[in-house]
Amino acid sequence: MASKTINVREYTVRAHKRMIHTRVFSFVCKECNKPTERETYGPRPLYCEKCRPPQPSYRKSNSRSIKAKPRAMNYKGEAEIS
Repeated sequence: MASKTINVREYTVRAHKRMIHTRVFSFVCKECNKPTERETYGPRPLYCEKCRPPQPSYRKSNSRSIKAKPRAMNYKGEAEIS
């Protein structure tokens, strides 16, 4: 398949809803070797939900609460001048 490089301008998109198409796959789990079914929108899964449970979605609002609070800057020279 041929590939090429294209230039794309930067843009922002408003929040919106998107419909995704999911499929139910029937397969044998790679870890426990049991037949199972799993709904996914990506490629065919390898593990059942018991062996590899779905990970929680990452949100930007959660990242702010995890970060440590910034410490106040303390300079040696300021205390002597004041």
